[in-house]
Amino acid sequence: MKKILIAAALVFTANVAMCQLFGYGIKAGLNSTKLKMKDVATTAIKDAQGQETNKSIMMEEAASDLGFHVGGFARINAMVMFVQPEIYYTNMSSHIKINTTDGGVTKSETADVKNHRIDIPVIVGAKFGPARLGLGPVASFNLKSDTKVSDQMKAQIGDLDNTKNSATFSMQVGAGLDILKKVTIDLRYEFGLSKLGDEVSIGQQSFKTDQRANSFIASIGWMF
Repeated sequence: MKKILIAAALVFTANVAMCQLFGYGIKAGLNSTKLKMKDVATTAIKDAQGQETNKSIMMEEAASDLGFHVGGFARINAMVMFVQPEIYYTNMSSHIKINTTDGGVTKSETADVKNHRIDIPVIVGAKFGPARLGLGPVASFNLKSDTKVSDQMKAQIGDLDNTKNSATFSMQVGAGLDILKKVTIDLRYEFGLSKLGDEVSIGQQSFKTDQRANSFIASIGWMF
């Protein structure tokens, strides 16, 4: 009987130690994203027949917008340090401002840009009681991108395709808080290290640009 009690105590101690060293959970939250891009301008917009017109166009960054993310994470603890790999689906929304000039008359419109992607951050940091500080790289894999303009703007410039790279890299930095070792809250800032997109296609023309997405991210999770 004594041996059984000792074995049970050892198993219980091992399970507690394992829970302290390794954990996992689910998380979800909101992200506010602003698309940074170098202005795209030209004075040689072509019509549907490929003929040059006297129209010019300029595209620039506009206001940020809210999106969301949902997924899971694991956490490996080592003394006061931790490593937290994550994977989640992100719906990222932002805007770009389009200015078109035709015959000296300039019109402006804000286009909606939506990206659907899989994000894989790996956060490394330190714990200070229930609080955490961390940073780490993020690999993002683009699933789908949509850029929407009004029918009136489409009639002026034709179709607009905000081309995205299939994979990009970013960096996240932020702070977190664990409540009762179950609820986890994170506030982070993400800035792009590589281009989100290389070019914008307007009608039958393509223009090089440098698009990078910067986001504020707030999430809440549950640890098992």
